[in-house]
Parts: sequence; C-alpha cells; structure tokens
Amino acid sequence: MPRPGSNLSDTSPSRTGRRLLKRLMYSQLAMRDAFRILLGRERPNLHFTVLADPPSVYINFPVRKEMEREFTDYINLAEGFTLAPIRCLADDKPTLMLTLNIYEVSGLVHGPRAEWSTYVTDSDGKPRYMVVEARAAAGSMDPVNLFTKPDRVEHGVSAGRLVSTVASEEGNLFESTVRLDKAHPCVRPASEWIEANDYIYWRNGVCDRTYYDAGLFNARVHSVPPEDIAIGDNTHWARFIDPLPRHVLWFEGALEFMISPWFNV
Repeated sequence: MPRPGSNLSDTSPSRTGRRLLKRLMYSQLAMRDAFRILLGRERPNLHFTVLADPPSVYINFPVRKEMEREFTDYINLAEGFTLAPIRCLADDKPTLMLTLNIYEVSGLVHGPRAEWSTYVTDSDGKPRYMVVEARAAAGSMDPVNLFTKPDRVEHGVSAGRLVSTVASEEGNLFESTVRLDKAHPCVRPASEWIEANDYIYWRNGVCDRTYYDAGLFNARVHSVPPEDIAIGDNTHWARFIDPLPRHVLWFEGALEFMISPWFNV
C-alpha cells in the first residue's frame, strides 16, 4: 500500500509483453500436463459441448418384454454388468430401454453423432449408460473399435423440423423427423436418468467419466407428441424394441460436459 501522499506507480498501456508472458506460461503448463498424462500421473479431460442448434434429441424405445432375454444375450455384456430398467422421466415406471441420442458436438470431437445406449447396473448398484453402438460424421475413437471411420450422420433443422439420418455403406439405417415447437410440454427428467451420465460404459466395460454442471439438471426438455414424429428404423435393433418410442425428448439449449475418456483403463 502506498504511503499517504504518495502516488501510485504508472501502469504500462502495452499488452505485448503480457500477451507473450501468457502464451509462454500457459504453454509450459500444457506441456507439463501432457507429460503427466503420458506418465499416467494425471487424467486427460476433454471439453465436450452439445450444441443447441440443432437441438439434441433422445428417442427412448422400450425393449419388448418377450425380447428381453434375447436382447441381453445379443449385447453380450462384459462380466459384472446386468441390464437395468430405468426411469427416464420423473413420472415414469422403471423400464428396460434402448435410447438413441442424436446430437451435434463441438470441441476436439466435432460434428453430428448418433449413439444407441441401454442401461446397466454398475458395482455401486446404480444405473449407468452403456453405449452399444456409436456412429459419427467425423472419424473418432472409442475403446471398443479404437479407430472408427466416418459414417453418414446428418442432423439439422429444416422448415421447423429436426431431420436426422444415420446411414452406412449399405444404406439408410435410421431416419427421423421431429416437429420442433416450444409449445411442446416441458418435462422433468428423472434424477437417475441424469446421473446415469456420471459413468458412460462401453460394451467391453471401459467407461468415460463425465462431469457436468446444473445446466443439465435445469435444462428445458420438451416431450414431442406422437403426431409430430416420423421414424424409419432399419437397424438391427428394431426387432428388440417397440416401434413407437416411449418418449421423444429434445433439449432447448446447449449442454456443457467435461469428459475423462477411458477412465478405468
């Protein structure tokens, strides 16, 4: 603190030195973190933003009762996992589900993605997501296939409708058209469905640890009535599920995540 009657020191208006110092200091910190990750002393964390435009959509299909055993055998779960019925909305009854989440992401991973997931009980007895199939417009990595080539995944808004297509070299696998209307009723996701994101498992038991803030709990989630939905499903999953989804939910606003990939490896 300056003495009474003294003047504060002059400040420099130049930001050039500060800019260079910032770059030097934070590049050194990034290099340190890189070496610590390489040596296994620190975990990598990736910023993962699910975009608001186009909005992300969750299509939740109940697994048909008579197909539950065959569905379980088909997935061929890693040892220690069992399928778990789950409530997706607060007023639901627990049901064995197959969820298709289609969204567009920005960050190190980018572009439209489609993920089919079911739900499993982990060692803590809590339901968690398990990704059983993932396709992306850009090439990506996952702990099952390691490096995956890009597929045709399209997800965008046209004339007030959210139009999504997932295709392979053999042709279209899944198509949906969802009319977007903010007058669609807002619903409250069940807390266990949100918290199932904490650990997202893959079929071989490797999991991604996911961190999120209150934005996910407080997101505006709209439920789409059946008359505003058109679905064409030619996937290998179609035989296990009801053709009419339990819910089609679209999120109004972006979702921010921090992901520690392959957390238990």
